[in-house]
Amino acid sequence: MKRIAIAERPGWRERAEELGFGFHTMYGEPYWDETRTYVFTLKQVEEDLEGASTELNAMCLEAVDYAVSNEQWLTKLAIPEIYWDWIRSSWRAADPSLYGRFDLAYDGVGPAKMLEFNADTPTALYETGFFQWNWLEEQKARGLVRGNADQFNSVQDKLIARLAKIFKPGCHLHVACCKDTDEDRATVR
Repeated sequence: MKRIAIAERPGWRERAEELGFGFHTMYGEPYWDETRTYVFTLKQVEEDLEGASTELNAMCLEAVDYAVSNEQWLTKLAIPEIYWDWIRSSWRAADPSLYGRFDLAYDGVGPAKMLEFNADTPTALYETGFFQWNWLEEQKARGLVRGNADQFNSVQDKLIARLAKIFKPGCHLHVACCKDTDEDRATVR
């Protein structure tokens, strides 16, 4: 893994806002940072990141299975008892999940380590799935990133495919967010 300093794209903030990414700066601090890029080897992506993510996902699903079957854990997780039967029923029916995101620590050596797992939250979808791709294409056009470079994630493509699988014509998708969080509101929008 290489961390490479790179110049910000001219006018990227205005472009971000045109594309609906108004939360590029939040609370006076940068949220999106264009001053560095990271380059990974294919081995790092496949073994250290994808491999670790696959294993971590299986472990999380195992933990959910254990927690859903254990009233003590449901209580420790502060899940109101009124929802226990509904949660168990949904889990046993294998109701589909839309999206999960790991926050990982990775130093370029060995498998990534999980810091946090966020399931079915919109956080990071927009900037990871769309705006990062926009950045990559513009940097390629400017000659600042190799023309054959690719982004590690395929969030947008996978999200579109998952939505098509879950929702059939005539179905409705309802989304919710924290009303006082710029990032959540903009991502849901």
